[in-house]
Formats: sequence, structure tokens, C-alpha cells
Amino acid sequence: MTQNHRQKSWIRDYQAATGTTYLNARRRQLNWPTLAEVMDEHEMLGNFGIGVFNSPRLAIKQRRAELAVERENLRRHEGLVAETALWLRDNITPIKTPTIGSYGLKHLIERATDVYLPNGVLIASAFIVGYPFRYDQPNVRFGMSRRDLNKLR
Repeated sequence: MTQNHRQKSWIRDYQAATGTTYLNARRRQLNWPTLAEVMDEHEMLGNFGIGVFNSPRLAIKQRRAELAVERENLRRHEGLVAETALWLRDNITPIKTPTIGSYGLKHLIERATDVYLPNGVLIASAFIVGYPFRYDQPNVRFGMSRRDLNKLR
């Protein structure tokens, strides 16, 4: 049994937000997916976010080429993704309903940490931590505690 009450609290909050068992929530806490696994699961995820900028105006070939460049740019930020995932886990509690958009959240975290974050880095970090989500292209809405987010404001 862990003596780390913050970790235990996060596991219980994650369990409540996702409806999983305590054991599965604890496993998720201890065995995060890698950036490569997250990118495989979310094929449109790139440094920009979900998809590419102004994609309806681009031909399919151009969109694919631009997405490949954005995905490569995201891979180069693997260290920043890991740091952001740890920061998210330590500072923002998961909730069941996805309400906060990734772009607004990105700006809150940038002000709190004084580190620039591309939108895709934040999205990948939140996917790694395991927050409930809903696509809202090019952004993603996450289930994060409004109380914790208000502390950042």
C-alpha cells in the first residue's frame, strides 16, 4: 500500500473519472503509454494539434505531407511531452466530463511554467496521463478539474 497520499488521491480521481477499477487506474498511473504509442492511437495528432492548419483548402496530398511534417515535429518534443505529462499529473485532477479546451489550457500552463508549449505537445501529454477527452478539431477537450485550473489563473 502506498504512503504517497497525493498519488493515491490521483488514482482514486482517475478511477472515478474513467469508471475503471482501482487496480487498473493504478496500473495506468505506473505504466504510461509512450509518445509513439499515443501517436499510433491518434493518427491525426501532430505538433499543431489534431489535423493540419486550414486543411479544407488543401489537397489531400498536401494535407498528408503537412501532417507528416507536424507528426515529425511532435516526435522531436518527446522530452517536453514527458515533462508536461508529469506536470499535469501533479497539478490537475481528472474529472469525468471533458470541458476544458486544449488551446486555452496550453496558455494557462505556459503562464504557470514559463515554458512555451505547442498545442500538440499538450494534447499528447494529456493523452499519456489519461484524461477523459473529446475531439474538437484542431483542439481536444479534456476532463480536468475546474478548481485546479482556476488556481493557475
